[in-house]
Amino acid sequence: MSAVEDQAKSAMIREAMPATLQYAYLNTGTFGPLPRVAIEAMQAYQADELNSGRILRDGYIRAAETKDRARAALARLFNCSPANIALTRHTTDGMNIGIFGLNWRSGDELIISDLEHPGGQLPAYNVARRFGVTLRVARLGNGSGDVVGRIERLVTPRTRMIVISHLTWGTGAVLPLADIVEMAHRHHILVVVDAAQSAGSVPIDLPATGVDVYAFPGQKWLCGPEGTGGVYVSDEALDVIQPTIMGYASMGGPMDHHGGYFIPAPGARRYEVGGANAPQIMGMATSVEFILDTVGLDWAYRRIAQLGRYAWDRLAAIDGVNVITPKECMAGLVSFTVDGIEPPDVVERLAEYGVIIRHLNTPTCARVSTGFYNNEEDIDRLAAALEEIRRAE
Repeated sequence: MSAVEDQAKSAMIREAMPATLQYAYLNTGTFGPLPRVAIEAMQAYQADELNSGRILRDGYIRAAETKDRARAALARLFNCSPANIALTRHTTDGMNIGIFGLNWRSGDELIISDLEHPGGQLPAYNVARRFGVTLRVARLGNGSGDVVGRIERLVTPRTRMIVISHLTWGTGAVLPLADIVEMAHRHHILVVVDAAQSAGSVPIDLPATGVDVYAFPGQKWLCGPEGTGGVYVSDEALDVIQPTIMGYASMGGPMDHHGGYFIPAPGARRYEVGGANAPQIMGMATSVEFILDTVGLDWAYRRIAQLGRYAWDRLAAIDGVNVITPKECMAGLVSFTVDGIEPPDVVERLAEYGVIIRHLNTPTCARVSTGFYNNEEDIDRLAAALEEIRRAE
């Protein structure tokens, strides 16, 4: 596709996502902009609930069909079976499902990197406290270099799980996930992946990677509503990842109260618990379908990476701006610092120019997210604002 065709498609997409027209929307890593079709789908669903109630038989059928639709859309995104997808409220739900799903024993070991989000850290730390599991921390620097080697050096015969991000939330590095999984499986170790920043921004074929658990949100790069997400659990991992929290939706058949016998729901649905917000799930399904069918997944991935590199170059060229993200292994996150200005102040001052980014504490930096709906003008607006802020110092 030519640059002119890219611009025309970008303009169409931005019209369909009105928030992107208000300012330079460069914070998808926190919340992606909602497409108009997702809002309309949620409003239609809620209007139906208002007018018809939620207790008629048709309502239950519609809710089940909405969940099926969401799982099917996510399965297309990841090239997997819908049976391997459980719907959750966010990435952290999926990380807890994966990390707590093993029958841990005292003395077992778990490897986690020092680039993880609290959504992966806290369940791992909780497992260590509750079950006497030893944590080993892989020091990965900015996420470039020999990532696999740094992790493998920590492996012992007692290692049972590796908890890792696909795209690190702080430094913006894309880690070599397939290589990490291949190494882990040679040692008979499960891999639980935080995909909060990679789902929808980094191309992936989940079955081809061999990954065991891949937890992701709906509200970031998938541009769905908050309170939505999912988790992929491979066929092999389904044999060993036990449900930690169970409810009505976890059942697949009758229960026997004599002895506590039950049949879990088939596939990953066993990790779903009970009532869910069906309008929100409809919103997520519609947003994912919008990306798949209107935007085009390959086009979205290409634009995210292209704009990410463009932002990296523009920021690196500004005197006093220090880019943290390794350019050789990045996607759409670019983390940076500005000499003499604290990251929260950078964020606040950029907001005065209509440029929306965020700051982080680990590492201490500001962070830009380049979505498929952004354009070069958004990045130029960011760079011009930073240059003006620097001149005012």
